[in-house]
Parts: sequence; C-alpha cells; structure tokens
Amino acid sequence: MRATIYTYPWDLTDEGIDSALDTIAHTAGLNSVSLAQSYHVSTYFLPHNPRRPLYWGEEGALYFQPSAAFYDESPIAPLVSNVIDGPDYMRRIANKIRERGLDLTSWLVFNYNHYLPQRYPDAAKHDPFGHLNFAQLCPASPLVRDYARALCRDIAAQFQPDEINLESLGYLHFSYGFRNPKVGVKITPFCELLMGLCYCQHCLQRAGALGLDGESFRAEVAEYLARELAAEPAPEDMQPPSAECLTTAFSGRLQTFLDARVETATSLVEEAIAIANQSGARASFFGGRDRTVNGLDSDRVLRNVYMVNAGVGGEPGALAASVRTLRDEFPADTDLSAIVNPGSFADSDALGTHLTALSQAGINGYAFYNYGLIRRAHLEWVGTHRHLWK
Repeated sequence: MRATIYTYPWDLTDEGIDSALDTIAHTAGLNSVSLAQSYHVSTYFLPHNPRRPLYWGEEGALYFQPSAAFYDESPIAPLVSNVIDGPDYMRRIANKIRERGLDLTSWLVFNYNHYLPQRYPDAAKHDPFGHLNFAQLCPASPLVRDYARALCRDIAAQFQPDEINLESLGYLHFSYGFRNPKVGVKITPFCELLMGLCYCQHCLQRAGALGLDGESFRAEVAEYLARELAAEPAPEDMQPPSAECLTTAFSGRLQTFLDARVETATSLVEEAIAIANQSGARASFFGGRDRTVNGLDSDRVLRNVYMVNAGVGGEPGALAASVRTLRDEFPADTDLSAIVNPGSFADSDALGTHLTALSQAGINGYAFYNYGLIRRAHLEWVGTHRHLWK
C-alpha cells in the first residue's frame, strides 16, 4: 500500500535531506514522498524546522530549475523560487529520495497562482466585468495550456518521478486564492458561481463554437450581477442553484457556457495525464471535480488516473459510508488514498483508530499532511501504525 507524506523541499533542505528522510522512512515508516515542485503562495508555520519557525512563501513558484527547451512553445517565464541554491537543488533531493528506496511523487500545482496572472493577463481568468483574477489562471488560455504541458514534460524528463500528482488544473471556485478577504455581506451561491466563471476571450470563443454569442452572454451576466450583488438576498436564495436553475438560467445560455468549460478543462487534464503515463509515471489527482464549478468530467478525468487523494471525514463509524460515497464517484479501477493530518488528533491512539477505520473501509493508500507542518511527535504517532500499510 502506498503511504506517502506531502513535503515541501525547504522542509528537507532546512533540516538536512538525509536527516529528514530518516524521519520519513524510519520514524514514520512511510514508503513515498510527495514533493512540491510547483506550488502556490502560503505562509507556513514549521514547528520542528531547525532553521525557521515561519516560511513566507512565494507567489506561485517552481522549486527546480526549468529546462528552457520545454518552454519554447510557451512565452510564459515561470517564477523560480529563491530557495534554490543551485541548478541541482531539486535533483539532489530527488536522487536522495530514490536512494532511500522511497517512491517519488511530483506534486504539481497549476492554475492556483498569484505570480503569473499579474505578468501575463492573457493567461488569467476574467470576471464578467472584465477584471483580471490575480490568483487563478484560465485553462482555456493557450498560454496556460502550453505552460501546463511544458511543466509536465519537464518534470517527467528531469526527475523521472514514480507518480505525478495533478492539482488545480481545472477551473477554480470564485473565492479560491482570496488573501485576507473582506466580505461583509452574504453572496448567494448562484452569484458566486457566476462571479467564478471565466469570461476571457478564450472562454467566450470556445463557447462560440457551441453557438453561443459569448460577449452578449457576458454582458447579460454582468448586468444581472450588478443588480443582484447590490440587493440583500432572500433566505431561499442562499440555497445552491438546482439543476433546473442551471439548465434554464439566461434562457439556457448558461448551460451552453458551462458545457464549453467542461471540454476546455477536462481536455487539459487528459493531456497532462497522458504526458505522465507516456513518461512511465502514474498519474494521481487532487482537487475539486465538480462539473459546474471546476469544469471537469469526472469519468473522463479519472479514467487514466490510478489514484485520487481525498479527505475522508467523519467519525470512525461513519468512514465506511464516506469511502463508499467517494468510490461511487470514481471509475471502478481508480484507487482512493485518504488524506490525513496527524496533528488534528488528540493522541496516537485517536490517530490509530481513524487509520484503522479507513483501512477497514477499503482505502488503497494514505497521504499524510504535511511533513513540515506537524510536530515530530505526530510523525512518531504515524510510525506506530505502520503495520496498516507495511
């Protein structure tokens, strides 16, 4: 059974790569490292880091030196992290992971990015009023599609990972990436949905291929939102929009627009999966798979994905039902890995009860979150229960 731990590269280099891998392999008893190589901005509290208790992350960076040849087809120049101390920074980490007999998963974040939208407006999502989203890239943009393919090919060629974990490659929710948000009123779920759609020229053109006058639709949505956002919503308006609402809204044009997004986002994920598989790596998936919000056809996306990483919530007695519900959303041969935060449990026994219940529910792997964000005691707790995957 695959038992991995999400890890940031600075977790390993700050502590010393050999020492950190000793902890992962021996103390925690894990057999895989899911290593962030492309990641979004955050501020990180690092309780057992010997160098710093806080790491102030960058706006959306690569944690390796990209190979220029792979990006010839894309004018996007990604941000390369300032933690890199030389051209072999990431290769040194990857090689040591392999030397320990651990699997290497390349953990890649794509469209959640604060750096690139500010520098490449044609790559950013646009709201219906024409304003850029400075936290999200649009999967309809040729710039974004070229960059995503280049990143996958570069990772596969440089590091030959056992697995490539794809995150945020579809469309993202309206508020994804808000920083210190100030939202003082209620916004209806329907308005959030409309605000979270992308109305860039590329999305409008793709909708046009399905017979939709995209510009007219965008203008009508903007007019509707200008009116609705200014008004106090009624209690019944705070319910998620029904399937009937989505089908009939804007004289059926919203549904046409949503259909265009599904082909846009799903095809990009399929291309990334194909690149991973063709390189000899397994492809895994993390993130929302909502057809309306994320634009993803779950069946197509997961058809060639060997495993989905997902949180499985609930009390131990309810975990079996949660696992069944998740599995019902997957193709029959797609495995499920449960994301577990050891730091959220009271003690080792409570963690063990949860892990055992997940095992009995029939999960196929564990993905522990996150090496640098939990304490050494939590890693020891994990190791206590290694019999579940050994």
